[in-house]
Amino acid sequence: MTKIANKTFDVVKDIQNKIINRVLKPGDKLLPLREMAIQYATSRSVINSAIHILSTKGYLEVNPRHYVQVNDFLYSGSLDIVKDIYKESIGELRSKTIKEVLNIRLFAELDAIKQIIDNKKPINILENILEREQKYIENSVFEIEDIVKLDCEFHENLVGCSDNSVLFLLYMSFKDIELDLVKRFYYSKAKFTNVIKIHNELLQALIAEDKAKALLIWTDLLKKGEKVVLSEL
Repeated sequence: MTKIANKTFDVVKDIQNKIINRVLKPGDKLLPLREMAIQYATSRSVINSAIHILSTKGYLEVNPRHYVQVNDFLYSGSLDIVKDIYKESIGELRSKTIKEVLNIRLFAELDAIKQIIDNKKPINILENILEREQKYIENSVFEIEDIVKLDCEFHENLVGCSDNSVLFLLYMSFKDIELDLVKRFYYSKAKFTNVIKIHNELLQALIAEDKAKALLIWTDLLKKGEKVVLSEL
């Protein structure tokens, strides 16, 4: 990354974090470009680039030759903002966002279960992942990274088996957050063997086309996981 790119990144991150953490509030106007360049000890071109990036993401509204104003970014931005909040926010907003991401995850996976059963979608890939999980627990050494990867792979492919590409893309847009939250779940000493048992129970319910049982099994798993993760924050 060049010196200019580094400086642009620094300015973007500083303004972005001030907006996320409500130091800058919706409706606030930024300083004129010349003053901002002095404030950040950089050039106006760097400030312009930073403002362009932030307006593209939904944080700022640019009124050419008049002002740059802070948006209500929760309702004007892209999904990238969710990731920014997860990484940079402190306090209530971060907790609220995590709960909402977990709710979307629950909705996506339960909807996938319904579509798999209603449309008789193949689940061979889930059976293959379960087989790999079962072989893994025969090892004497458990690595958190391996466990997290296998678990996430099962959940992601569950949604993929529904053959709903839009739902899958929405689900995968939170992949980085999912990986971190699942890692927190296993760091809390949750037992992978118990999770694999539940994965197997879900597969048996899917094979039997027992929708009510499958939904109950999966809701219980995800709700318990949510409780563990939120307690670790």
